[in-house]
Amino acid sequence: MQRVLHWLIRHWAFSATALLLACGGLGYSLAAPAPPREIRIATGTVPDSAYTLAAEAYAQRLAATGFRVQRVPTQGSVENLALLRARQVDIALVQGGTADPGRDAGLESLGAVFAEPVWAFLRTDRGIDRLADLRGRRVAVGTEGSGTRVLALAMLAANDLGPADVEPQALGGAAAAQALMEGSVDAAILVSARIGGGVAMLMRGDAGVRLLDFGERAEAYGVHLPFLSTVRLPRGGVSLAADLPGRSATLLAPVASVVAHEDIHPQVVSLLVGIMQEVHRPRTLFAAEGAFPNALAQDLPMNADAERYYARGRSALQRWLPFWVAVWVERLLFVLLPVLGLALPLIRFGPTLYAWQMETRVWRHYETLRRIEAEAERDGDGPARAALRGRLEALDARVARMTLPVAYRRHVFALRRDIAYVRALLAPATAGGIDDA
Repeated sequence: MQRVLHWLIRHWAFSATALLLACGGLGYSLAAPAPPREIRIATGTVPDSAYTLAAEAYAQRLAATGFRVQRVPTQGSVENLALLRARQVDIALVQGGTADPGRDAGLESLGAVFAEPVWAFLRTDRGIDRLADLRGRRVAVGTEGSGTRVLALAMLAANDLGPADVEPQALGGAAAAQALMEGSVDAAILVSARIGGGVAMLMRGDAGVRLLDFGERAEAYGVHLPFLSTVRLPRGGVSLAADLPGRSATLLAPVASVVAHEDIHPQVVSLLVGIMQEVHRPRTLFAAEGAFPNALAQDLPMNADAERYYARGRSALQRWLPFWVAVWVERLLFVLLPVLGLALPLIRFGPTLYAWQMETRVWRHYETLRRIEAEAERDGDGPARAALRGRLEALDARVARMTLPVAYRRHVFALRRDIAYVRALLAPATAGGIDDA
């Protein structure tokens, strides 16, 4: 072991280089892989829906950052979750109350982005005043694969109305609104963060159609369906000019969340949450400025990197550098930090080790010189003494041929002076009687 250490110290430049390369390799192995260049995002099929608009806003900003974005049209939250589980999309918006932590294990939320009020329109000209009055009635509950359908059936179930107690119609949006206005259905339950499409049609519809004000029952719905919260639709919130609605109403609303796989790249999470803040921070009819995005009321576990972002904001590198530059600088730091951690002490002790190496090249000859001197003092004159003189001359020749930097040549001269002293000890007695000393 000592010989190995001695060799390593003697060849410290080689050893240091090997250690630095090993530390760099270790840092590279610990660094997260680079983010993927392509992101698949689920988008809605209705052009003016909140999901479509939000997904398109994300896609445009991701594309501007340098990602290749693939848009995957879907029917809604249920299909979005299925595509996420099958890894056919990377990011999707999901309505609150739709995801199941057991069934959807491996998926995580990046944050809630907006409230989605439930718009329950009833035909009051048929004696319908609340959802419990819909037994045996035809109800538009949303299309298959949509979060609207899941929520509508859950709200009916909270009123002890199962699928066999009503006639659910797979209609949503404008189609549901048209059916209600024509009288082919008795109620339509829509879920929309925007007042447009079917909601706008029904708000301006005939007097026989009324928006259900959940009013005093709102808290009770929250008890039965905890993912629902209350939002307030102010009088004139749809149209001040037309005074729509003619009175304020209390609505129920789940929140839509951005959902991704649990192994999504941390830097992509940071970028996405920043985009979500840019898109959803402004004030809306149902939320104050800065209320969204947030980490509240999530059906799925929150992504740890997203939680850190909400707590601390984006990293300094991403604040001051373009995204891909920040990515590579961060990866480079993972490589350089262990290298620098080792290089600094090597730089500090390098000159000392180098000096030791140069001086050792001279000092190792002193052991040979010591043995020659010891034998000279022990042996008398004769063939043995002549052999010692031969060994001494060979040593002197080897030392004379040594090449050292100028700063270390003095050690060679000192060694040759010591060799000359021993040479004098080995000189025959006729040369000065030194042998008798």
